[in-house]
Parts: sequence; C-alpha cells; structure tokens
Amino acid sequence: MRCFIGVDLAVSEKLALDSWRQQALPEISSRMPSAEFSSKSKNKNGKQKAASREQAAIHPYAVDAANFHITLCFLGQITPRQHEALMSELDNLAHSPFSIDLDSSGIWNGPKILFAAPSSPPNELMQLARSTRKAARRAAIEVDNREYKPHVTVVRKATAALPMPLYPPHIDVHASAFHLFESVSTPQGVRYPIRQSWPLKHAMTVREKLRRGITDE
Repeated sequence: MRCFIGVDLAVSEKLALDSWRQQALPEISSRMPSAEFSSKSKNKNGKQKAASREQAAIHPYAVDAANFHITLCFLGQITPRQHEALMSELDNLAHSPFSIDLDSSGIWNGPKILFAAPSSPPNELMQLARSTRKAARRAAIEVDNREYKPHVTVVRKATAALPMPLYPPHIDVHASAFHLFESVSTPQGVRYPIRQSWPLKHAMTVREKLRRGITDE
C-alpha cells in the first residue's frame, strides 16, 4: 500500500484553485490532450509516433483538480503491520481545525512541479505535520527529515522555462480533518482515494465553545 497523510480540499476550494490555474497559466493544458495527441499520431515507420510520445512525456501538464491536496507526511510503501500501528498512533492525535491562505506560487526544479502555497503557514498546520511524522516513526515507518513546506501541486513536468503565473493565487482552505490517502495508478492516471479520516477538533471547554459560537459538527 503506497500512501501519505494529508489534508484534503473541499470541492469548492479545488474548483477555485483550478480556475486560478487556468487563468494565470493559460498555456498549460491537461494531460489528456497530450496523451490523445500522442496516441493518434501515426507514421508507418513509427518514428514520428515515438517522438510524439516523448514530447508528451516532457510537456508540462495540469494536475487534475480532484487530486489537489496538501501532504503532511509522505509514507511510501507500507506493510499491513505498519498500517495497523499507524492507525493506532493517529487515533491518539488531537489538533484544532485551521485555515490556510494559498497566496503564493513557485517552481521546484527537483520534482519539476509548479505549486500554490501559503506564504505564512499557520502554526496549527506545521504542528499537525510534525505530529503525523512522529506518529509514522513510532509505527516504524521511515520518513525524510527535510524541512516541511506545505503546498498544493498544480502543474507537473514544470521546469524553469515555464512562465510564472500571471498573478498569485488567493484561495482560502479550511481544514477540519486529516486523512490517510492511498496512491493508486489507473489507466486514467494516478488517483488518491481517502482510506481513513480523523477530525480536527477545538480543544476548548463546552462553555468556551458556546461563548465563541463554535460547534464540532
């Protein structure tokens, strides 16, 4: 089971981010047109078709909006025993809900992605990321020690040659839960179904919640 722990975006938030991508990066298309172009190009000796496939493989393409998420901790391939231990560890985590303002973008040359990110990540998000990484280690899962940089990948196969977005995003994301996602390869591309969820709850007394008008529903 190849998986990661992360925060999902609401449908409205995914659509808003995808709308920003379309308007701020009009030269980026979805992956499907490139794949279709590659499959439809025909040549008797096959050379032109191979060249088209190669071009499609390196051409930047937009991530499907359904796949938008913020990774907290990448786990990779885990065993059933590690999965069971991880579920027990994550059951014990207690964190408050929070909001994230995706108000900046950038390109990472290593993984070749263009992303949207918060310029000032909330402390609650950073604390949750630390807690999930510690939980994974207690479940005997190796996770990297790189600095955590929350982001949403919106374009893959991006390079420094790709023009930067015409304007920055401004998408408010409200996190009320975190999830265990599985990475599943399909003929239509990779998908990230949610396998388990944990709610984020305000750590307040009932009296304080009523005073502030907060509910856990």
